[in-house]
Amino acid sequence: KFSTDGREVVAGSSDDSIYVYDLEANRVSLRTVAHTSDVNTVCFDDESGNLILSGSDDNLCKVWDRRCFIGRDKPAGVLVGHLEGVTFIDSRRDGRYF
Repeated sequence: KFSTDGREVVAGSSDDSIYVYDLEANRVSLRTVAHTSDVNTVCFDDESGNLILSGSDDNLCKVWDRRCFIGRDKPAGVLVGHLEGVTFIDSRRDGRYF
C-alpha cells in the first residue's frame, strides 16, 4: 500500500517481514521481522505514516509505531483471537479504527 503522500510503499513478505520502501530515495527504509509466518496484509494506519498495521498466517494482527524502533523491533500492540490467518486489513487512516 502507498502512503498518503505517495512517497513510500509498505509491503509484507513470505520471509515474515514488513518492508517500507522509500520511492524518492529508491531504497528500503525499514525492514522488520514482524511475524512468525507469512505476512499477508499491511497498510498505513494514519496520515503521518508512523503507524503500520500487519496481518499474518500466524493468526495475529499487529500495530507498529515507527517512532519506537530505536532499540528492538517490537510491535506497539498485538491483537489475538483469530482462528485462521489474517488475509486482509484496512484502515480508516485516523489512527484509531481498522
